[in-house]
Amino acid sequence: MSKLVIIGAGSKVFVKNLIGDLLLDDGLKLDKVSLVDIDKEKLDTMTKLITRMRDQQKSSIKIESTTKREEILGGADYVVTTISVGEEEAYEKELKIADKYGVNQNVGDTIGPGGVFKGLRTVPALLDLCRDMEKYCSDAYLFNYTNPMAISMLSIFNTSKIKAYGLCHSVQGTAEKLAGYLNTSIEDVSYFCAGINHMSFYLKYEVNGKDAYPILKEIASDEDEILKLADNNKYAKTERLNDMVRFEMLKHFGYFITESPWHLSEYLPYFRKNVDLTKEYGIEKRWNLELRKNREEYFEDIVSIIDSDKKIEIKMSGEYLPKIIAAIEKNTIYSSNINVLNEGIITNLPYSACVEVPCLIDESGIHPCHIGDLPEQCAALNRTNINVQILAAKAIIETDLDRKKELAKMAIKLDPLTVAIMTLSDIDKMVEELFKLHEEYI
Repeated sequence: MSKLVIIGAGSKVFVKNLIGDLLLDDGLKLDKVSLVDIDKEKLDTMTKLITRMRDQQKSSIKIESTTKREEILGGADYVVTTISVGEEEAYEKELKIADKYGVNQNVGDTIGPGGVFKGLRTVPALLDLCRDMEKYCSDAYLFNYTNPMAISMLSIFNTSKIKAYGLCHSVQGTAEKLAGYLNTSIEDVSYFCAGINHMSFYLKYEVNGKDAYPILKEIASDEDEILKLADNNKYAKTERLNDMVRFEMLKHFGYFITESPWHLSEYLPYFRKNVDLTKEYGIEKRWNLELRKNREEYFEDIVSIIDSDKKIEIKMSGEYLPKIIAAIEKNTIYSSNINVLNEGIITNLPYSACVEVPCLIDESGIHPCHIGDLPEQCAALNRTNINVQILAAKAIIETDLDRKKELAKMAIKLDPLTVAIMTLSDIDKMVEELFKLHEEYI
């Protein structure tokens, strides 16, 4: 018997894609999928949708749902987390406080003021889940999709013995984006990518066995060519993806980076110092905030599908998780980039860092591949973010409030974007204001 539990099953797009991929794999015979969410209305909606999808595919998977995870964690083989604490109200207020002090974040969920405080309000819920897993399903795999990824995983690594791994979409998503830039199919591409979450580097990117970097660097040298590549972006259908940030980083540091230009611009001191720069690089629009504010429209679409006889579109999404589960269940070999504790995998990054590296998966588990040294400029860029991640995780784990504040302040005082704009004393003031905002969560 194999059982998958999804925590945060009200996450509409991700859960639909995940279950769709599982249903489309004829050789993968999961016995049960258990859906958990504290929002009963959304949970009921997603349960109806997933049940319709199962019936449409004539699958025998049993579907169950509950608002109380302790009722169904027992017997789980795989637990997936895609949760949010505080929702868009807390998120928008974080952005506005940072704005007041001159720190213009676009997404604000990985490092910086937004990432550190999303961690402080969100990660404790993940640690509670780990404690429940230790009690009810200690041998299960935990796959976390919740941001801030590295901060979340470091907090888990340092407090739990659960088999925990972090999964993201950016490595495979950007690889496919680059294939489009090169007018080729992803099936013709091979790549080798390593670094940290949201800042991994394509150390190798080849098309039909030939190095594609000469062409990518030629594009990077011509702004008009970069702008010609802009197309409709999957995150915001009305927006064009202006990839000036990543091509600029390629031009100056030699490698293409995984995360979108909106995200990436926040992890560096170069692109968000003022409004004019954000406009120049096409990264001024806060698409993630708009997406969160409008997500009820998507639920309305789901409800309309459930209430009709319309066939539900089910297609492979490219998510790593279904393929990882299939490799473990069927004892086949699969490779994907996963967030793990470094422990010497990347030799010129801190041993205690969370790194995103290729891993081989089979029936015996998940096996990270040894990387060795990254190119030194890549490691240097990673370290600026790792500094923030390690201190933020320490702040989350710390139980003494005064020490927690001190660690959070130090984390943000090492954030590349924040320190390019703010004084140390003003960072103290901003952090105190953010702690006051989140008294109910921290």
